[in-house]
Amino acid sequence: MTTPVSEVFVVDDDASVRDSIKSLLKSVGLHAEVFDSTEAFLKVERPEVPSCLVLDIKLPGMNGLDFQNELERKGTPIPIIFITAHGDIPMTLRAMKAGAVEFLAKPFQKQDLLAAIHQALERDRSAREEQADFSSLRSRLEKSASREREVAFDITLLNKMASRLATADPLHEVLNEVVEFVVAVVKCDSCFIYVLEGEDLVLRASKNPHPDLIDRLKLKFGQGITGWVAEHRELLAVAQGASKDPRFNLFSELPEDQFEAFLSVPLVSGGRLVGVINVQNREPHEYSKREINLIATIGFLVGAEVERARLDSENSELSDKLETRKLVERAKGILQREMKMSEEDAYRMLQRESQQRRKSMKEISESIVLSDDMKRRL
Repeated sequence: MTTPVSEVFVVDDDASVRDSIKSLLKSVGLHAEVFDSTEAFLKVERPEVPSCLVLDIKLPGMNGLDFQNELERKGTPIPIIFITAHGDIPMTLRAMKAGAVEFLAKPFQKQDLLAAIHQALERDRSAREEQADFSSLRSRLEKSASREREVAFDITLLNKMASRLATADPLHEVLNEVVEFVVAVVKCDSCFIYVLEGEDLVLRASKNPHPDLIDRLKLKFGQGITGWVAEHRELLAVAQGASKDPRFNLFSELPEDQFEAFLSVPLVSGGRLVGVINVQNREPHEYSKREINLIATIGFLVGAEVERARLDSENSELSDKLETRKLVERAKGILQREMKMSEEDAYRMLQRESQQRRKSMKEISESIVLSDDMKRRL
């Protein structure tokens, strides 16, 4: 039997849903396997091709959200698209925070499901390519018999780094750990980490203290060597005369601009650029293949961690927005009831109070809701 180029697994206890999704996927040239339970899915050996899982929430035995956690615990990564007729906001937040690609409410549009599946397959394909690149690099290091001690040290160092990154939570902790490891791998006088935020590369971490520039210095794509590396997603090593390179961009605030040697490596996760690591030396320095390979490997490792921290931040912002919207709706309802005004007038009053008191809409709404709760208890 020919192995498919990709595989979509569907787990739903409703046979009509399973058959409908399988038929839809067949019509667009995608191969699907369907199951009525998570237990049945686990019994099947997955082919080594890009794949994803369309998973119902309400299932016999273990529900979809708990099964997502179980797959993560077992180290069995697969992009998940949730489908359910019983979803709510807490469920959605839990699923997305745990890494789900999409959360679709039944009945969903066919195009929405297909778009989510294509996104999930592309995510898995990128992750497999990234893992293959990392495995290939590690394999080359391990096969170098003449450098057994060096290779053993490198692998130990990378494993230690991966372990410490896994325990670092906020983004600045992750980046500080990366700076520490880069400095341990490469003898250097400077190490900068830029993180892609919107259209800008923002300086987020540095070996040398730059309190006035951290979180403030920004570069555009293509600007300077850093911007060139970000734009082309290629590492660049300059052994001497870095400031004379035509791609170099001078910043008067940075004394490191006078340094001779420059190594710049892109941070990529799932095919998406997330930042750049820069290493600099005051004197001319020929970066060895070992140094370049180790920094490139660190780039693979930290790219995923930076992306995780970014997603955590986005999920936190989404949760806050949903909470604010809920409070504003309650506050509007109270004003409509107590002051006999329209919904539009109630919203305008909240806006006016927010501007006059210089407080957020959330704070004003919380005050109104709290006051109403206290009145009801008296």
